[in-house]
Amino acid sequence: MIAAVIPTRYHPPELSELIRTVSSEATVYVMESERWDHAIYRMWNVGAGLARGAGATEIAILNDDVAIKPRTLSLMAEALRADPTLGIVYPDANACWCETPTIGEVVKTTGTWGAGGMTGFAFMFPAGLGIAFDEGWGLWYGDDAFEEAVRASGKAVARISGLPVRHAPMGSTSRDMGYWQPIIEADRARWDALHA
Repeated sequence: MIAAVIPTRYHPPELSELIRTVSSEATVYVMESERWDHAIYRMWNVGAGLARGAGATEIAILNDDVAIKPRTLSLMAEALRADPTLGIVYPDANACWCETPTIGEVVKTTGTWGAGGMTGFAFMFPAGLGIAFDEGWGLWYGDDAFEEAVRASGKAVARISGLPVRHAPMGSTSRDMGYWQPIIEADRARWDALHA
């Protein structure tokens, strides 16, 4: 069983279409931000825990402002099941948003998002991976830290080439940058200190 964890604070227009798209292939957990003090990585952990408790075999983490094609989650789950060395798979942010996408190979990557790595706004991992999200991050870099932890565990991270995803950059966050900016800056300072 595939599960999709979708935190939301502002319920952007993309959210209802995203839920419609994934609900035919996944159990959907919409995590209301207010309930979790807007702590995104806590929502990811709680949502993943709920999914595991319900018997999920793969868990997708999706931003509320992304768009994916039908069967995206199924294709991601198939890639994980086919290769037990994979700890994370994610769609291709540079793929054509075509009517019928041309899905290519599973390409193992080495860097985080800034270096062509995982799309932190849409990714999937096996439910039994055994690595939690670090809730010490406020908004940014928690996905990068997770990606690094997965690689450190000996698992690979891979992009499914040609599998498209669209993301409204800063779509939700930009509505209240006065609130988020200090949190982002604290995350950046922590990340830079860890990677100095």
